[in-house]
Amino acid sequence: MKTIPTEEELFERIDKAYFELQELRGIPNSDYDQYYVSKTSSIERVLLEHPDDYNGKRIIFLGDMDLSSLPLGILSKPKDLAVLDIDKRIPEIVFNMKVKQKIRTIRYVNHDIRVRMILILKNQFDYIFVEPPMTKEGLEVGLTRAVQCANKESSSKIFLSFDIESEKEDILEELIKTMNLEIEEKKTDFNSYEYKTPLNKTVSDLYIIKVKQNSKETIANHYYGPMYYRESNSHLQLYKCKTICGESFNVGSEGEFNSIDELENKGCPKCNHKGPFLYNSSIKIE
Repeated sequence: MKTIPTEEELFERIDKAYFELQELRGIPNSDYDQYYVSKTSSIERVLLEHPDDYNGKRIIFLGDMDLSSLPLGILSKPKDLAVLDIDKRIPEIVFNMKVKQKIRTIRYVNHDIRVRMILILKNQFDYIFVEPPMTKEGLEVGLTRAVQCANKESSSKIFLSFDIESEKEDILEELIKTMNLEIEEKKTDFNSYEYKTPLNKTVSDLYIIKVKQNSKETIANHYYGPMYYRESNSHLQLYKCKTICGESFNVGSEGEFNSIDELENKGCPKCNHKGPFLYNSSIKIE
C-alpha cells in the first residue's frame, strides 16, 4: 500500500530538490532582468493559494528562474504546469523536475513574451504567475501576455510580482483599468531578493489580480520597443525601418527623433514608412 507523504516530508523534498536546481540555475542573467527571489519567497508565492486549489487546474509561469514551479508541482497535482521562458538553462531545469522530482505534468515552452502569444496557450490557464522586467514597458508586456493566457471563464488569477516606484503606481492602475482587471490584494514587500533590483531594493510587491470574462490585452501582437531595464532607461535607443530600406535612427532627447511616436508620425525620411519600426535590442528574438 502506497503511503501518503506528510507535509514535513514534502517540504524536505522541496529543500533537497531546490538545492540541486540552484546548481543548474547558476547566477542571474542581468540581460533578462533576473534577480532571484529567496527560496522562502519562491515557496510562499505559490502558497498564497492552498495547494489543493491547484489540483486539476492549468497553471503557467511566464518566466520561472525563481523555481516557484517546483513547490507547486510537489505540493499539488495540477492538470498542466507550463513554464514559458527563453533562458537556455530552463529546459534542463524543467527536465529535472519532470524526471527526477516526478512532477509529471510540468512542461517547458520556449517563447519570448515580446512575440505575440502562441494561439494554443490563449484562454487556457486558471493561474498565471508573472514577474516581468521592472520597467513600465515590461509591466505592460508581461501583464498583457498573462491576460492572453488566462481562462476568462474560470475566475482565473494572475500573481504579478513587480517592483515599482510609488510615484509611478498610477501606471499599473491605468493598465488594470484599461485591461478590465481587478486587484484583489496587494502584498507590500512580499518578495525578498538575493540580488538588488534596478531600483536598488531587495524586496518587491505582489499583486493578486482577478481576471474577468471581458478582460482584454493591450498588446495583441508583437511588441517592438525597449522592455528590459537597461533598454528602457537608456538615453538613446536605436530603431530600424522595417521596410527593405533598413534605415536606422537614434531615438531620444539627443537623437534624430525625440520619441518613437515622433518617428512614426513623421515617417522614415528615406522611404516614408510610418511604422512599426524595429527596436534594435541586444537580446535577439529567436
